[in-house]
Amino acid sequence: MTKQLSFDEVRPDRRGQIAGIAEDRSPISLLLNGLQDLKNIGGLFRTADAARLKEIILYQCPVDFDQHKFKKTARSTIKYVPYRVLETEAELLAYAEDHLLVAIEYTNDSTILSDTELSTPITLVLGNERNGVSPELLALSKQAVHLPMLGVQTSLNVCTAGSIAIYELLRRL
Repeated sequence: MTKQLSFDEVRPDRRGQIAGIAEDRSPISLLLNGLQDLKNIGGLFRTADAARLKEIILYQCPVDFDQHKFKKTARSTIKYVPYRVLETEAELLAYAEDHLLVAIEYTNDSTILSDTELSTPITLVLGNERNGVSPELLALSKQAVHLPMLGVQTSLNVCTAGSIAIYELLRRL
């Protein structure tokens, strides 16, 4: 009979697992642009941990890592997911110079993610829950890709969309 595994059965050598994760990260980073909802940010930390992302970069995201909504959603992943906060436009521009930015956004020239050739390392740019990726970051992105939307709505929750995009890229590695 099929049995659900406990955490200890899935990760019998937790210490070794954590050490291995620190040394073997995927070549995917997230740049969160203006996200406001702590549940979305926390959820993306959870996905980043699950996918062993290289790092999360927060730009114009007013996040308090001690707030209950963030902690409840992110759980303890803030201890294991490398992250940094870019405070200024100069820091953003310096980051963009050395990294391939790809916006997850519907634009007049975006392509469907699953049909688009992308190289790694890559930084996926996810935008604000209401306004999407800022014009500033769209301009810094090499390209924009989107997820196919087959129903009435034209967008997904940013955490959901980011998670789908991450796992599409992991599938290709």
